Amino acid sequence: MVRKHEDRTARGLRPQIATLSLAGLIAIATGGCQSYERRPLDIPGHQAAFLARTPESPEVKAFADGLAARSPKPAPEAAAFDPGDGITCEEAEVIALVFNADLRVARLRAGVTQATAENAGLWEDPTIGVDLTRIIESTPEPWKVFTSVGLTIPISGRLEIEKQRAGVEHAAELARVAQREWSVRMSVRRAWSEWSALDAQLAVTRDFLSRVDQILSVVDKMEQAGEMARTEARLFRIEKATKAADLALLESRTRESELRLRQLMGMSPDAPFRLEARGIGPNPTGSGSSDAILEIGRRSPAMLVAAAEYEAAEKALELEVRKQYPDLHIGPGYGNEDGQNQVLLGLSVPIPILNGNRRGIAEARAQREVARAAAEATLEQTLAAMRAAEVRLAAAAKRRSTLESEIVPLVDAQYVDARQVARLGEVNTLVLLESLTRQQEAKVGLVEAARDEAIAMVDLDEIFGPPTPVSPSTPAPLHEPVGGSAAPGGTPASIPAPNSNTPPGGSGR
Repeated sequence: MVRKHEDRTARGLRPQIATLSLAGLIAIATGGCQSYERRPLDIPGHQAAFLARTPESPEVKAFADGLAARSPKPAPEAAAFDPGDGITCEEAEVIALVFNADLRVARLRAGVTQATAENAGLWEDPTIGVDLTRIIESTPEPWKVFTSVGLTIPISGRLEIEKQRAGVEHAAELARVAQREWSVRMSVRRAWSEWSALDAQLAVTRDFLSRVDQILSVVDKMEQAGEMARTEARLFRIEKATKAADLALLESRTRESELRLRQLMGMSPDAPFRLEARGIGPNPTGSGSSDAILEIGRRSPAMLVAAAEYEAAEKALELEVRKQYPDLHIGPGYGNEDGQNQVLLGLSVPIPILNGNRRGIAEARAQREVARAAAEATLEQTLAAMRAAEVRLAAAAKRRSTLESEIVPLVDAQYVDARQVARLGEVNTLVLLESLTRQQEAKVGLVEAARDEAIAMVDLDEIFGPPTPVSPSTPAPLHEPVGGSAAPGGTPASIPAPNSNTPPGGSGR
């Protein structure tokens, strides 16, 4: 009797043991789960850090040193990063690559695809199943207990394709980041061309006002002596007042342009540094050569992105095709029925005859055709944009050359002759004023032509991309020096003083 009681007790404990075993397995499984930790948004903290940024920040210096180390130029020819003597265009590009707000967001988005790539292709978690059955009718063994572990064996090779697809999608995102970085650098160059041109126009206008002041002192004396009519003298005062108003507008536009540059650089509006205008825009990088045109499909950032997106579409189709092949599902287990221990093994394989992932394959194939057409359209648009930029560049260069070689020398000679005649005692105020006004207009026109030429060159550089394109699969950094300089962009051309035949450059603000 004691033996039978013990058997019944053991049989009654089996369901409890199975339940406890299941609870133990679940506890073990959940022990490896990650925990959630809230991270509040700290706007005041970021504002303080933003306002404290300076071009001398350690991260900027480290990045500039890295560019210098990778520069193919010999060390004596490489421009050193030294923002203390004024920020140049090359140095502004370096700072923008570090602090530009859009770039920081783009790089963090690339971190999302990187996380996907690093965790793609993992096996599915096993499943634990427990089947408890109690027979209601009176029987010596009323309980049936079966425990199984379900596993999916990826015999289709789907997981490996998932890894490859995640990798090419991350490569496409890196190509977008590289394109965005190049675009930001070109935006800095355009903004720099605008700002430096406005700064040069300021210098021309101030020089004009200075000359008018010199002439006005003579005009006042002549008017008081009755040697000049009041109507003629008033023309000088009107011209001075008009240019003074233009000067105030130029100063406002120059400040706005400087603020735009600071925004692109990721610096606060009142950060303590000075922009140094050594010319109008950066030097061209030589991207628009015949070799570059032949290699536009390999070098153009837009084409690199389109090619990477097409490769991702290819991998997506390959994955959908692979999904139609089944994986093996096995379920080894252990159970007890009628007092007898049993070992179980369940096998199941889907038969792809009704579904066969036809929808996924059809959609992926259609998406691949979309990606192909997008790449072809990008090539056509890139070639059209290249020709349009070349037309703008040729027109701006022709205008600058005409102003530089013909018009500016003529108005300079006219003003010198008018001054010389005035020194001899034959003052023709209207001729003198007209000569001075034409000289100022010609110099402003030359500045604008040089600006338009610089911007057209930047447009071409943006289309062609860096001379040595960055591989989309390179994690970071994605920045390479252009033209072999330690900082992107090249050294801006030096512009002589206002009295010369070329547009004046500003002395910095």
